[in-house]
Amino acid sequence: MEAYLEQSQRQVLSQEMIQSVEILQMSAQELSDYIREQTLENPLIDAEEQYPQNKDEERLKKLEWLSELDEQNRFYYHLEKKAADGFDFNNISGSRESGLKEALMQQLIGEGYSDREMQVFEYIAESLDDRGYYTCPADETASRLGISVKEVQRCLEIMKTLEPAGICADSLKECLLLQLKRADYECRTECKIVSGYLEQLGKNHLPLIAKELKIPVKEVMDAQKRIRSLNPRPAQGFGNGGISRYIIPDVTVVKFHHGFEILTNDYVYPAVRINEDYVQMMKGECPEETKEYLCQKLGQARKLQENIRRRNTTLMDITKCILDVHQEFFTSGDKALRPFTMTEAAQRLDLSVSTVSRAVNEKYLQCCYGLFPLSFFFAKSISGKDDPVSAVKVRTQLGELIKNEDKKKPYSDSVLAELLAVQGLKISRRTVAKYREMMEIADCRGRKEF
Repeated sequence: MEAYLEQSQRQVLSQEMIQSVEILQMSAQELSDYIREQTLENPLIDAEEQYPQNKDEERLKKLEWLSELDEQNRFYYHLEKKAADGFDFNNISGSRESGLKEALMQQLIGEGYSDREMQVFEYIAESLDDRGYYTCPADETASRLGISVKEVQRCLEIMKTLEPAGICADSLKECLLLQLKRADYECRTECKIVSGYLEQLGKNHLPLIAKELKIPVKEVMDAQKRIRSLNPRPAQGFGNGGISRYIIPDVTVVKFHHGFEILTNDYVYPAVRINEDYVQMMKGECPEETKEYLCQKLGQARKLQENIRRRNTTLMDITKCILDVHQEFFTSGDKALRPFTMTEAAQRLDLSVSTVSRAVNEKYLQCCYGLFPLSFFFAKSISGKDDPVSAVKVRTQLGELIKNEDKKKPYSDSVLAELLAVQGLKISRRTVAKYREMMEIADCRGRKEF
């Protein structure tokens, strides 16, 4: 019997630890969903919605900060103020009515198409990927809908004439060609390049293309400019047909004359309350089996409250640590970001590295410079002339060098490494190449202008 109780106790402790770890790494939205799930499983848990207007002092501080921010942050806090009056953050981008599917279907309604054709149109519109491409083979579509391949192809051709130009293409090549043909470039150099030399164009091999097409490099350069003006993702800018996910920060760092303050956005998820009616039932006369059940659920509810409190305390401690290390960043921007690792944070806070990593996961910080994932503030160090510098600073200076280079004679990675060394940043050519690729910047051949 004692062995059973010991095993049972270890199992309960294990479950509690698992819940604690899971809650620690949840985003605010995931925590909100989790709390609502728990209310369905545990009758003693009540989820009480929280609103920013319940924290007048914090809202006043945010409004003071608001007067010093740019228009983007003004918009953000205007939305937050509306949230206090029942405004739904999830619907900022518009709902289904403004989605791509609806935009396409609106162009087809009233054009004399049969119900069967409209069903095919709707199926295709719902099956577009996030670029706006339709990549499902026609025979597979025909099989799914129980129609002929010819009917599918006809409906697809009709949809390819809709706005935005390039929609329903099956590849980047077709997407660009659809746009070029609509702009009357069908027989021009642009179409020839897209049809046969798209890969070379991406690598900026303009002299090679000019040689193959037997035309001047200047003509290829002009065509390149027109091709770059096209939209490779025609679905961009449309809703996804559902509700978009907007990131709401977990913490906000506010700068005042006397220093910094950290505000928590814990109103994003419901507060966990104990249902007192069931607590009173436990204290009264009820069957022993019911009392044991309620006692167990009460323990689980209180443990949930404790795990959420621990999550928030850990998050606040890490944010304070970030603020302490990166004060220059919060006054001067990312050029002042210092090297700082999760291991160092763990040592400062007397936590394990895994705890810091879980707490940082999917969490965001808002400040006057924008919205940042907490992981952004844990930057690796690079050897500097005097002290180590952050990888973010290296990327910033690398970007500046490339931005100001002579585009007709762009710097190679080796030269960039030498120039960074002159600035006190000692990194290898391979590291330069790695950072350049992370920044989605082409190599010197790809950046060269002819």
